[in-house]
Amino acid sequence: MYKVIMVPTDGSGFDREAIRVALRIAERTDAKIKLVRVLATGSFFGMAAAAEGTAIAAEVVRSERDRALSELYALAAECRAASNADISVDLHAGPVAEVLEGYTRRNEVDLIVISTHGRSGIARLSLGSVTDSLIRHTTIPVLVVKPPTSYLNPQVIEGFKRIVVPLDGSTLAEQILPRVLTLAKLEEAEITLLNVLLPHSYSQKEIPDSNLPWWDEDISLAQTYLFRIAGKLRRNGVAVTTDIVIGENVASAIGDFASREKADLIAIATHGRGGLARVLRGSVADAVMHSSRLSMLVFKPDTVVERETSPSMNGVRANLIPA
Repeated sequence: MYKVIMVPTDGSGFDREAIRVALRIAERTDAKIKLVRVLATGSFFGMAAAAEGTAIAAEVVRSERDRALSELYALAAECRAASNADISVDLHAGPVAEVLEGYTRRNEVDLIVISTHGRSGIARLSLGSVTDSLIRHTTIPVLVVKPPTSYLNPQVIEGFKRIVVPLDGSTLAEQILPRVLTLAKLEEAEITLLNVLLPHSYSQKEIPDSNLPWWDEDISLAQTYLFRIAGKLRRNGVAVTTDIVIGENVASAIGDFASREKADLIAIATHGRGGLARVLRGSVADAVMHSSRLSMLVFKPDTVVERETSPSMNGVRANLIPA
């Protein structure tokens, strides 16, 4: 279970959905909530020093720090009024991503919850450099919360009741399972294990009929693999279903399936080498992250065993999460 949950905030108000999710999880685990804000003070010093000198620059920074700290205290008070979770605030200065990464290590954070919406600060960057860096440089699950509606008509996410987990037989993909299991137990959610099969030949692309002979072996292998993983999860007390879909674009197939099944969350593991947004550009993980309207649980394992494909999936290509 979670013990320390970090929620980066920039004071814009666009991070409220992530805070609500973090509070809900904390109440069910007795975890501590850390509301963390980082001021990138270098820009203030640069502008002020050029115009009026370092004395004014320092005053600008102090004023900004006081304002940010006041907003943090007000936010914490609002959270305490709505929740019995243990909530604390921290204000730091420096490069946002680097400061947050160091904070997670010093405070033994085991879950990061961040919102994707916003127009400035962390919220604006959450699908860019900040979340990218957190995924690359920490081995902590990052729960990227995407509010289901616009802020003109907000709706609170009551819970992640249906979680889709794409699996391809690779060790990397399976690394998300323990993290999903923890969250599913807390949320009393149903997990759907999904495998996407790609057409191997021109004729299969022309006639993608799962009843034709050339699909029999692939589907059988995929079913055996998914049933085996599902059995392990069920023994841990969670509801699990499995499904197989056929499509030429894996990311679209995942997104379409999750939308059709009214899922609340997609969970996926990544190597995150060189950054999710850069190295995996065009990959399934990146495409799903940027195109799906659903929240995502993303995890970069510390180490991945060399086995790339499960023995029970021999002959089924690893299509979902490129290493």
